[in-house]
Amino acid sequence: MKIFKQLFIILAINLAGDLISRYLHLPLPGPITGMLLLLILLLTGVLKEREIRDTADFMLQNMGFFFIPAGVSVMISYHALDGFYFETVLVVVLSTILVMAVTALATQLFIRLNEKKNGKHH
Repeated sequence: MKIFKQLFIILAINLAGDLISRYLHLPLPGPITGMLLLLILLLTGVLKEREIRDTADFMLQNMGFFFIPAGVSVMISYHALDGFYFETVLVVVLSTILVMAVTALATQLFIRLNEKKNGKHH
């Protein structure tokens, strides 16, 4: 039952983000607004990490599953890439490198902040 409660919380925040984006005509997609809302709730302590930890961990461990619909969409609409193969590969490679670099830097920052918070220095 705990998993359903956690899933409900995550989905409700996602829905709230979608509604906020839609009705305020924000230039952000609903899921991004929902993730920002989730971040704000976690940072302010309104929502505790332990309240969604199990479901969030499950989703992170099975993240590849969530990319199946996007992959199928790309395979179905491959004709839209006709004549833009080089540009597409370039964008994919550059954006992958950028995401990896930002993730690495953010991870290092959070590790340092956590060590500083816990009084550990390396």
